[in-house]
Amino acid sequence: KPFMTEALWVLYITGVKHFRLYPRTYDLLHAWHIFSDINERGCSIEDLLLEMDRILRPTGFIIIRDKAAIVNYIMKYLAPLRWDSWSSNVEPESDPLSSGDEIVLMARKRLWLPGETH
Repeated sequence: KPFMTEALWVLYITGVKHFRLYPRTYDLLHAWHIFSDINERGCSIEDLLLEMDRILRPTGFIIIRDKAAIVNYIMKYLAPLRWDSWSSNVEPESDPLSSGDEIVLMARKRLWLPGETH
């Protein structure tokens, strides 16, 4: 771990370890409860968002399924990252992996153009 940032370490331990991140980029990233897991470990949600932004191609999508409080916290960072977002409440199914307080957030990374203002 000493040579990795916290965000890269989280991506590594949560399943992206099967793919080399450099120099690859992705069109879709899916995070199911990763943000609440790293928050419980005391890691930075902001660092993970920046790392996701770095490896996501312009016009690529992220799907985040997590607790409502975590998703609402993440949503305030989407405008500065210039991501479009859509969210919806998810009716929990009767499986053991779902919690009663989940939101699905879908966001698309916009292509930054020269001279574009935020």
